[in-house]
Amino acid sequence: MEMERNTTFKKELCNRLDIRHGKWVHKLNSKNVSAEAATMPMYAQNIVGANINQKYDACNAPNLYQWQVAERKNENDSSCEFQQEFNSELFCDLMKNSVILFIGDSITWEMYASLVHLTDGSNVTKIVHNRAIQRKIAIVVNVCGNNHVTLIYRWNKHLMEEGTSVAIENILKETFPTMIVLNTGAHYQPNNSYHDNIDHALDLIGSWQEMCQNRNLPCPFFWRTTPPGIFNCKNFVRPVNNITMMEEYVASNPLYNWEKIRHQNRIALQRLESSRLASYHIIDAYEVGIQRPELQVSSEDCMHHCQPAVADTYNTIMLHYLQANRTLEDISKLAAYEYPFNRTTNISPSGHDVDWSQDTTPYLS
Repeated sequence: MEMERNTTFKKELCNRLDIRHGKWVHKLNSKNVSAEAATMPMYAQNIVGANINQKYDACNAPNLYQWQVAERKNENDSSCEFQQEFNSELFCDLMKNSVILFIGDSITWEMYASLVHLTDGSNVTKIVHNRAIQRKIAIVVNVCGNNHVTLIYRWNKHLMEEGTSVAIENILKETFPTMIVLNTGAHYQPNNSYHDNIDHALDLIGSWQEMCQNRNLPCPFFWRTTPPGIFNCKNFVRPVNNITMMEEYVASNPLYNWEKIRHQNRIALQRLESSRLASYHIIDAYEVGIQRPELQVSSEDCMHHCQPAVADTYNTIMLHYLQANRTLEDISKLAAYEYPFNRTTNISPSGHDVDWSQDTTPYLS
């Protein structure tokens, strides 16, 4: 696929505000859309004819929704361009020969596993994630065929070295990624600790960016914000396109400090603004995720997602920013770069476990 410069687009690409203030809409081309689905009430108990002893299961229903950017309020502003579906061919062309490192917790794993599936069609299970935690190892998967994009996942709960979380400085010594996606927030920590840990992580990211500049390489950095868990999540059966209502709902039902996530997202954005980073992009997962309460795993787990729809959207937003900023020169530079470390996939073909014969990642204690 021949790459074209952004100036060839008939519309300008949407900016962060356009994306952040979007909403969930029905997929226009979905064969599963029906009048019943289109008018489905927000709460499970309001479904006509529902058996009160058998709740509606959104996890096993088809995903009928996709993220749509906000309409511009100024009538003189033209609409902008945003691909609502992830384009794997575009991603693989833009990121040829890249090494993309995801650092974060199990919500970051959802985004990582989603990207593996979107680009390669493979599924990596939560068992693999658990192995990574237990052994403190990296998970490495190569995707995109001959374009050879390497996706690496590293567990780190609070952006610091503790328990099963490997220090970020050690992670960056193991490999030299040419793109990083970073997040913390699902596991609450006091504001002072959160503030300090983010500052330390961003300082390390700044040093990594300087290494990229010294090697004349384009190295995008993404910070993903954190959506809160939703109390009684299984009472919802569809998206709730009212962020004010959902924020009030979370605040009035405090559980596991989820009501504090909104404020800590603001802290993270403030620290990014005051950091020494040369550049960064924001994936506004908070706005996207808080409005899909029906996709949480179960009444016992209202933080994780049972379908990839939300994580797929995070990756679609990430691709949008790459499309907006990646140049032909960037692609050429990365394509020619030779990495000084082993990029071999260490997942079994089934995606159910680590391929221990290929595990060359050092055990870090």
